[in-house]
Amino acid sequence: MFKLSVCFGGAVLFLAMQANAATLNLGSDPNTIKAKSRSIEVEYSRNMRNQNQQAVDPDNLPHQGAIVVEEGGGDSAMTVPAPASTNKNVDLHSIPGATNTYYSGTNSFSYPSTLKMRADRKVGAGMAVGGTLGVVGFNMELNFEDADGVLAGFGTGPGYNSFQLAWKHAFDGDYLAPYTSVGYSRWYNSRGRGDDLSKSNILDRVLSDNEKKEGRFGTDFVNASLGLQYNQLSGDFAGISFFGELTAMYEINRSMLLPNGSVGAIYYF
Repeated sequence: MFKLSVCFGGAVLFLAMQANAATLNLGSDPNTIKAKSRSIEVEYSRNMRNQNQQAVDPDNLPHQGAIVVEEGGGDSAMTVPAPASTNKNVDLHSIPGATNTYYSGTNSFSYPSTLKMRADRKVGAGMAVGGTLGVVGFNMELNFEDADGVLAGFGTGPGYNSFQLAWKHAFDGDYLAPYTSVGYSRWYNSRGRGDDLSKSNILDRVLSDNEKKEGRFGTDFVNASLGLQYNQLSGDFAGISFFGELTAMYEINRSMLLPNGSVGAIYYF
């Protein structure tokens, strides 16, 4: 009777365990158990990764453009650095036209040399004291090339007016650059007697006594100049230049060679 009770109790216990296993849907199938454990592991890894991303320091984030590759159905990830070109700093001045404000993002310019500045700024306007135009003169410069350009100007002095045309050649340099020019100028007075022409050393030596007395004259010069020019190549004042030159003026009609010189300023734009 005791043995029968024990057997009956064991059978009831076995059936209860089977029912509980069926309720939990665990079963004894190895594939089912493996799938369940895999799912739990993936969910745990995802939760841990989310927690780490919330606490990560922004300074330690991957470089912009990095590629993230997930493996194994999303349970692990690997960060691959972006191609070198995405992290490379591009020098704006290596881009054509980068010296303009819309490339640099500022209101200033920068040129590596005088010729680069002249190549970008084709027109110049300025004034000079002394030289081929007299007491004071105003010049326009048109740069056909980085080194070569044409000068045209007009000037005035006591008892006369003047104009000139010249060819200018600039040599390369940093802020200081030499230049030469060759041209023609004419000093004249068609109105008659005015200011004392002896105030002009050039005309006092060139004109005859009769021309000085009447005040009407025209005299022609062929000029050759050698100068040194300071060019502002960077900053908000880029394009401003100051120059000084020595000039040999040859009066064509009277075959006279006269020394002269001038200083001035010009702005290229």
